[in-house]
Amino acid sequence: MTLSSHKIGGPQGVGALIRREELALDALIKGGGQERGARSGTENVAGIAGFGAAAEAVGAGFAEESSRMRTLRDAFEVGLKAVTPDAVIFSADTARLPNTTLFGLPGSRAETTVIAFDLEGVAVSSGAACSSGKVAPSHVLTAMGVGVDLSNSGIRVSLGYATSDNDVQTILKAWAKLAEGLYKARNRRVIAA
Repeated sequence: MTLSSHKIGGPQGVGALIRREELALDALIKGGGQERGARSGTENVAGIAGFGAAAEAVGAGFAEESSRMRTLRDAFEVGLKAVTPDAVIFSADTARLPNTTLFGLPGSRAETTVIAFDLEGVAVSSGAACSSGKVAPSHVLTAMGVGVDLSNSGIRVSLGYATSDNDVQTILKAWAKLAEGLYKARNRRVIAA
């Protein structure tokens, strides 16, 4: 399992690798053999300490912050469905992260939606950060049995410790504006066909 410090408010460029004792891994960078031969180079002590401090802070307020983010996420999803009833919120009926929504709108393209959100000053993603630059349907949505059309419309909204009610209202206002344009474009395509 890998962990990233910046995902919990710690310094960028710091992470942790947790592995089973019996799992043998080759070092990517050979040399001094630090960390029992798993890597080489000087440790980023300040970064590691910052990661530790961030982990302690997250642990101390985890339940409260999870509840706060879940409330914001749920408010976003209710607003999203009010504006676009045919939007699909993936995994809405299952236990999931409290700070993330993945949704799709049939007939729309994720790339277009991401650009439109960006023009409204809202940062969203069309998939996992580790998949950026790829223009293929999400392998996760494909494994879930989601069709290509809906999978290609997938937008991920992530909330963070600094996200407020006002931020949720801002993205919903942007979505209402974008959805109007998406519906008009979709209707033009249907009429032209």
